[in-house]
Amino acid sequence: MKKKSGFRGLIPPIWNKKCFRIMRLTFLFLFAGLTQVSASLYSQNTKLSLDFHNARVVDVLEAIENQSEFRFAYSAKYIDMDRKVDIEVKSKSIEQTLSVIFEGTDVKYSMNDRHILLFQADVMPNVSEQQESVSGKVTDSSGGSLPGVSVVVKGTVNGIITDANGNFSLSNLSSETILVFSFVGMKTQEVLVGNNRQINIVLEEETIGIEEVVAIGYGSLQKKELTSSVTSISSKDFIEGAANNAMQVINGKVAGLSVSSTAPSDPNAGISLQIRGAASIKAGTGPLVVIDGVPGGDLSTIVQQDIESISVLKDASSAAIYGTRGANGVIIVTTKKGTRSSDKVSVVYDSYVSSMTVARKPEILSASEFLERKRDTDLGSRTNWYNELIRKTPIENNQFLSVASGSQNTSYRASVNYRSAEGIDIASAREEYGIRINFSQKALDGKFEFIGNVANRYSNEKYTDYGAFNQAMQLNPTMPVYDPAVPNKFFLPYGYDTWNPVAKLKQDQNGAERKFLNADVTFKINILKNLSTQVMIAQQTTDKDEYNFSPSTSAESRDNNRRGRAERKYEKWNDRTFEWTTNYSLEKDAHKLKLLAGYSYQDFTSSGLWNKNFDFPSDALTYNALSEGLYLKQGKADMNSWKGKNQLAAVFGRVNYSFNDIYLLSASLRYEGSSKFGTNNKYGLFPAVSAGWRISKMEFMKSADVVNDLKLRAGFGVAGREGFDRYTSPATYSGAGRYLAEGAWLKVFGPANNPNPDLKWEKAINYNVGLDFSLFDNKLSGAIDVYQRMSKDMIYNYDAPVPPMIQDQIWVNVGTTQNRGIEMNLDYQVFNKKDFSYDISIVGSYNKSIIKSLSNDRYNRPFFDDYGLPSPGNPGNAYRNMEGHEIGSFYGLRYAGVDDLGRFMIYNKAGEKVLSTTKTEEDKAFIGNGVPKFQLSWNNSLRYKNFDLTLYFRGYFKYDILNLKQMYYGLQSVSNVNLLKDAFDRNANIKSEKEFSNYFLEKGDFLKL
Repeated sequence: MKKKSGFRGLIPPIWNKKCFRIMRLTFLFLFAGLTQVSASLYSQNTKLSLDFHNARVVDVLEAIENQSEFRFAYSAKYIDMDRKVDIEVKSKSIEQTLSVIFEGTDVKYSMNDRHILLFQADVMPNVSEQQESVSGKVTDSSGGSLPGVSVVVKGTVNGIITDANGNFSLSNLSSETILVFSFVGMKTQEVLVGNNRQINIVLEEETIGIEEVVAIGYGSLQKKELTSSVTSISSKDFIEGAANNAMQVINGKVAGLSVSSTAPSDPNAGISLQIRGAASIKAGTGPLVVIDGVPGGDLSTIVQQDIESISVLKDASSAAIYGTRGANGVIIVTTKKGTRSSDKVSVVYDSYVSSMTVARKPEILSASEFLERKRDTDLGSRTNWYNELIRKTPIENNQFLSVASGSQNTSYRASVNYRSAEGIDIASAREEYGIRINFSQKALDGKFEFIGNVANRYSNEKYTDYGAFNQAMQLNPTMPVYDPAVPNKFFLPYGYDTWNPVAKLKQDQNGAERKFLNADVTFKINILKNLSTQVMIAQQTTDKDEYNFSPSTSAESRDNNRRGRAERKYEKWNDRTFEWTTNYSLEKDAHKLKLLAGYSYQDFTSSGLWNKNFDFPSDALTYNALSEGLYLKQGKADMNSWKGKNQLAAVFGRVNYSFNDIYLLSASLRYEGSSKFGTNNKYGLFPAVSAGWRISKMEFMKSADVVNDLKLRAGFGVAGREGFDRYTSPATYSGAGRYLAEGAWLKVFGPANNPNPDLKWEKAINYNVGLDFSLFDNKLSGAIDVYQRMSKDMIYNYDAPVPPMIQDQIWVNVGTTQNRGIEMNLDYQVFNKKDFSYDISIVGSYNKSIIKSLSNDRYNRPFFDDYGLPSPGNPGNAYRNMEGHEIGSFYGLRYAGVDDLGRFMIYNKAGEKVLSTTKTEEDKAFIGNGVPKFQLSWNNSLRYKNFDLTLYFRGYFKYDILNLKQMYYGLQSVSNVNLLKDAFDRNANIKSEKEFSNYFLEKGDFLKL
């Protein structure tokens, strides 16, 4: 049975929520003078059905509360609530059930109304009012009254239980008397009476952090049992506010996890996820996403209000259980479920409306400044092109509704949401709605379980052209938006790389409709009380119907002497999953053992169809009448279709062992095959092992009062990557053009690649050492991790000799990268008073990724360049990946100032200042790095009575940004276009053409609130 967080004892768990304070103050022994007859009669009419093996007494009592109106009161100081029991009753009364639970012990019980008081034999606490000598009140840390608290004279059996208002009174106490205040879920306190006649006590909650259940691969563990680097964030700690993607709710909350977007103001923009830096070039750098146990989940199908928790598996000792796709970490998303604890219906409605604005715009020459600088001729208008592209008030509207309920054997939850969002530009927008349903059903006294999840989602996406903003920066600001001669017609300029961005965004139709359908069912059989097996079947289907239309009135049509262009593209992805897992647990004395064994199969199929035609008789039908274009009749229309498939199959197992909750061990092994790899290396072996030592439970730590919990962890694991294109290793054929033969044009096919039957998985070898701690009465807690990840047998395209090979490139396993770093998270409870609380959390990480090698005996490539900078000027590539250097390093010229004529000067290979026009390839050097080394977040949560305030800071540090705006629009040498004001200010001395150099690199460090 799943353990609930919160207090246990007199009142059900819901009572620790502030909004239910009234329920919490229900009288403990209402009408205490009445006999126990009515309660006993009610007990006889209440029939219980329980089936527990090796369960704690407290969990069994919780089940009784869920099946009845009775609530238990007890003192955990005198009654062992963690004692393990076996109980199987069907249609039994509460008295009969309690006699089974406490058989052979000295625990007795007494009934008053709907409350059952548990006590030791002959030690029944006095609940009647005694002669007042010492009195007081017991409250919790927020000031709320605590009924049912045990107040006992130390060393005796004399005592009392606090009433419904938390009050108590005891008489005949000497000044040397010590009172012991105890209650389940709270820290026990001892107080010397002395001369006090009024004693008010504030009980603090016991830390439950180490009892928190954390999702891991194919199961869950309590936080105290973890031996690897796993971070779990629950929904109560999510970042509030609008988000394009569900993962943005934990941005900065997890050390080592980077959540970024190239266009956060575009509602259709995706995000990039990276755990512990980049370690691969072509085999994928993103983590595996698992949603409700289904690997390969799509984050577009889920909204933040549906998420219960997100677990991030950062090292291979935890992620290797997922094998070929776990090398970059694993993100496990658990959605909210219905509850079996009550048959009441829970309804949640969540709504928000938001807007955004541009914080800072590029400072471009105004029309008057443009003419004053004699940049070009005056065309008569005064246009701020940048402002023309921006919506004045983009609105996002988000509505969400969920309904959940359940009973002892059934639970369900259904949610619907609607979202419409406008981008900051005048073209981008998104409208979407979806439904998510999950349910579970038990049968045959819990022997059989049926669990299911269904999610359906639709989105209508309208895309923009980011190049419009570059055009807005360089366009003549005296150029009109609309043609002065025809006011309702856009002005269409002539010239190289010159077009009206407003006309393009408003005239062109560019977007897509997407449909997502995800469904999974799990059949579980509880063979024995500690042995279960389950089968999960899942399918994820995505359809994308994309369209693009440019009318006959566009500049594109005019320049190409045709009447319009229309495209339709349809793509479909089907991912099917079958997994069979078996779990076994054993607990004997101080030993705890959990075993997992499983089989997994997935296949991924994608297909598509693309058609494009030109020259239409009318714009009225846009992209909905492709056959009407003249290019089709002339044999010049474009079309294509495709289909591909790949599979994964694996067997895996894991063992978790604990001795006395002090020494912890976890080991896993996965043997997996992928159809992407060569015929000689289809399968890979992924081992992992980790261990933990809870130092705080050792005898020598008993006197260390400052330490509440301290655990040392260490782990090793190997995981793999296969995030490259399918059909890379086998021999493939493709079209090689058309040739005229005997009066007819024949399509020719030929070899498309050099096959490599030895291509194998790229493996990541991980080492991790961590320390978890909780100090100063749990006010300060956190974790520190130090790690190293070596990625070997990197997959990349290398030069191939021709002959004997057919093509001049081949995909091979060559090269090694290394990631090293340190991660830290701290939580500090500064204040926790009745009316005011203040909590601080700090998350930080440092990571450095280096290319160790790129060559071997057969294939040699000391470096490769990436990210070609756009024309004009052909500046070359921005990045160079080279042995011994960091991934993401900028490689270019070193700026040395300007000469008297304003010509660009650089340092040559010998360190001498020379004109940039004399540059050679040897003069280039590593000039910076675009990957942040440090990440930091700082959260401040303040509460005063019924008001709360959260200040959340997040920042990246120690990295460079290439300012392409300065490079392309910030120099006077570019003629007849508008420029940044910096061209005549910051860069005024430079008169020559641009050169890619460190002059245009800027510090990227930021701290964001």
